[in-house]
Amino acid sequence: MEPMIRGYSVKQQLNFLQTQYEPGVAERLFSQIPGGVRDGLTNIKPAEWYPRQYSVEILRAIASHRGKDEGAVQNDLVRCGTFIATEATNTFLKILMKMLTPAIFAKKIPEFWQRDQKGGHFEVDTSNAKDGHLTLELCDVEGFDHIGVLSIGWISFGLKSLGKSDVVVEQKGWSLGSPGPKNVSYDVKWS
Repeated sequence: MEPMIRGYSVKQQLNFLQTQYEPGVAERLFSQIPGGVRDGLTNIKPAEWYPRQYSVEILRAIASHRGKDEGAVQNDLVRCGTFIATEATNTFLKILMKMLTPAIFAKKIPEFWQRDQKGGHFEVDTSNAKDGHLTLELCDVEGFDHIGVLSIGWISFGLKSLGKSDVVVEQKGWSLGSPGPKNVSYDVKWS
């Protein structure tokens, strides 16, 4: 089965590229997306499924902006993940998020992933949640370039929506030299 992604996520990634950079930069980054994918992006419907490659090409374009500066690339991709989460959180979900604990939120992450992705999965350990610590692993996503750091943005956003402060999400697995590893692990802490 070909890995797939929901249209709303693709649209938000594209919206980030087009609105969070100066117009000339956004145009240059968009032009780096292969023509066949660019053509497919014109009529994206939020609830429909699309090839994961659409997302990969957009994220590659975003990552290319900062060259070999891994910290700057990571910062842009985390901002993109936060942007997607912010836009995806409707009024009902905002209210729901205020009622969840970090452990319950973390246990829902695999469901959130499955709702929006076909291919890969999250594994979560909440045994230390009462101490302000979670561990997660995004598994079987080889070739999904840059999802490892994009996910930091929406994990952080989720915990901050729960009212947690000083949220720190560290990942192992992604680097510019290895943008699409099979697995990415996360160590999440907050106060």
